[in-house]
Amino acid sequence: MASQLPVHVAKFGGTSVETPQRVRRVIDLISRGAEGRRVVVSSAFGGITDRLLEAISAAKDHAGDYNTIIAEIEARHAIAIDDLASDDEKEKLALELGSFWSEIRELLEGVRRREASDARTQDAIVSAGERASVPLIAAAFRKDRRKAVALDARTLIRTDAAHGEAVVDFEETNALIRDAFGTIPDDTIAVVTGFIASTGEGVTTTLGRSGSDYTATILAAALGAVECVIWTDVDGVLSADPRLVPEAFTLPRLSYEEAGELAHFGAKVLHPRTMRPLQATGIPLRIKNTMRPEHPGTVIGLEREMTPGRIKAITSVREAALIRLVGTGVLGAPRLTARAFTTLAEAKIDVLLIAQASSEGSLCLAVKESAADAAMTLLERTFQVECGRGTLRLLGEGGNAVIAAVGDFMRDSPGLAGRMFGTLGRARVNVRAIAQGASEHNISAVIADEDAALAVQALHESFALRRTRAHIFVIGTGGLGTRLLDLLKEQVPSLCDEHRLNLRLVGLADTRRMVFDESGMPFDEASAGLSGNEEADLDLVVTRLVEARVERLIVVDATPSEAVAKRHAELLRAGIAVVTPNKAATLVNVDEWKEAQEAARSGEVPYYYETTVGAGLGIVATVRDLLRTGDEIAVIEGVLSGTLSFIFNAMQNGTTFSAAILEARELGYTEPDPRDDLSGRDVTRKLILLAREMGLNPAPSMASVESLIPEELQNVATEEFLKNLQALDSTWNERIVQEGGSLQYIARLDADGNISAGVETIQADSPFAGLKGSSIAVAFHTKRYSPEPLVIRGPGASADITAAVLLADIVRAAEAMH
Repeated sequence: MASQLPVHVAKFGGTSVETPQRVRRVIDLISRGAEGRRVVVSSAFGGITDRLLEAISAAKDHAGDYNTIIAEIEARHAIAIDDLASDDEKEKLALELGSFWSEIRELLEGVRRREASDARTQDAIVSAGERASVPLIAAAFRKDRRKAVALDARTLIRTDAAHGEAVVDFEETNALIRDAFGTIPDDTIAVVTGFIASTGEGVTTTLGRSGSDYTATILAAALGAVECVIWTDVDGVLSADPRLVPEAFTLPRLSYEEAGELAHFGAKVLHPRTMRPLQATGIPLRIKNTMRPEHPGTVIGLEREMTPGRIKAITSVREAALIRLVGTGVLGAPRLTARAFTTLAEAKIDVLLIAQASSEGSLCLAVKESAADAAMTLLERTFQVECGRGTLRLLGEGGNAVIAAVGDFMRDSPGLAGRMFGTLGRARVNVRAIAQGASEHNISAVIADEDAALAVQALHESFALRRTRAHIFVIGTGGLGTRLLDLLKEQVPSLCDEHRLNLRLVGLADTRRMVFDESGMPFDEASAGLSGNEEADLDLVVTRLVEARVERLIVVDATPSEAVAKRHAELLRAGIAVVTPNKAATLVNVDEWKEAQEAARSGEVPYYYETTVGAGLGIVATVRDLLRTGDEIAVIEGVLSGTLSFIFNAMQNGTTFSAAILEARELGYTEPDPRDDLSGRDVTRKLILLAREMGLNPAPSMASVESLIPEELQNVATEEFLKNLQALDSTWNERIVQEGGSLQYIARLDADGNISAGVETIQADSPFAGLKGSSIAVAFHTKRYSPEPLVIRGPGASADITAAVLLADIVRAAEAMH
């Protein structure tokens, strides 16, 4: 009579039973489990199977002493007997295993004599690991006062004679399992050998890679278990290979279909066959970590979970080859496709991916590179006639990898494939072939093997983590560049956690040196990395940036350099976003300015220079928004210079002209030479930029701009100019008295491109009244905003504000490149 108790099947891999201490951990885990019948499937002790394969090689090739290897294995098991078995069982187990190892030596001696090992002999030898470990684990349970019996799976699982990866006869196997377990008391733990089976004639076979997992699911299905747990050395099925993606995480749930796709495309913890026995009955499969049993692991079952990104995991198969069948012989030839697949199937060559053009003019197959030569030879033989006629050509290409994005409900997510290939494109990964499974659970592509890590990282970030990743390169290590790096260090964690934006610094350059690392570097260590790093002129910096293989590359030009500004167009054209406060970028002639704008359009990347006008007030963005929404700008006027605002506000409070300038210079408001501000050149430049944004092309020479510098001081050295400032104080004191009110330097631009700027008296009802410190204000007189203008007021430039606006522009650029 069948037992009514729930059956729990647990499989432990080699690392889980590698030492006696770990075997005792296994006993503890089983003992603490839920009530019911217990079935334990075990692999060989960790490393034993590999040593047995080495012994076969040593015997076959006369390359070493197989006896030494077997003696080492035997000694290791002898230690385990002494540690795990009770005193009354040790002698019996030692005798049984001693006889057993003698049989293995005889088999190896036969291999040595023949200088060959057939698949049948290899199965008999490599199965020794499980056949030796299971009796010791059962003895360890008994020593712990728990009833346990060791079962040899060769009496339970019946297969064909395909040694190395035998095919299971489930009808006979299920009957054998149920009959055998019907004789085992409910309170007895059954410890079963994994990996091995036998033919109807009793010849030992093995179940191939992950064979012990397969053994466990075969037993679970036959016994109607409530759950099958695979205990291993990882926390479950991961979202990507952690060697490629350190941020890979454990997937809490997977459907059988998702798990099957991951297994097919290389997930190490799973084999495609493992789930098959469980799917029909819906028995859940759980993957857990022996070393961290408290971790919930991954549950694989019938339930399908719709995740926000649809794609749960990214996986890859490396070292793949493409075989293309092209020519008129492929057109409308269904039998040709069938012949190709039959040829490869009969040779047991796995096809990783299939892609066919909608015109049926070509057929593309991906296979493991190790099987490519054999596949090509077989296909050439199969299509000898067609190739001889010239209607078909076979082309082989090595050095590839197959990457796959896996998840349920993928076909119900419009644009998913576009996002996937857009992500690869931004990472500069070329796709050589594409396939989307009809089962809706994966989209796969063939890429260059050398791009696999980059592709997996980019896709994992975008889909599994659902984050946007952007890479930053900063040119300029002065006060502003340093402040930006400090701000990035402060804000990047919250941007990543709260806004799903992962900003990664990949490089830094000054006038002499460059540090560059596509994998990223800490924000607070980059400057130190410049010391002793490679010397780099601007040409080398630009070349490295253009050739960089990173997605969403954003260059921050934090210099005042005209030479750097003139390279913006080259960077933009290469698909690199540029964010800059560099005023030289807006001082270039109109043709160069237009070239940069066109380069941004052709490169499909943002070009942001918001901080060149109005610091953080969004003046440039406001002009663009007004025009794009159909408004007509009549006049832009305002206090556009924070430096001049500070000077006039200070004079209003009793400070002299010279003292106000020196204080502004000390606070860092002015340019190194204050005359750049006092001459009106800076204000003129800002108005010219706004005019260009309006589609106008004013000539700087036609601007009517009042200079605050007497003619005799315009061309003297900076230090001499500063020494003579006091001579101007009385003139300005008189002017303030004469004007009878507060003064400000007001700049204007009209719809015809006319520019003017100068000192004006500010009335109480003016939008520019009441400014404090270095604050600025801009009024937009437009068709929509009339008669009341749109007024924007706020603080003028400072290193902190400029750095903050640069960071905001970096964020906007990254999101615009999404």
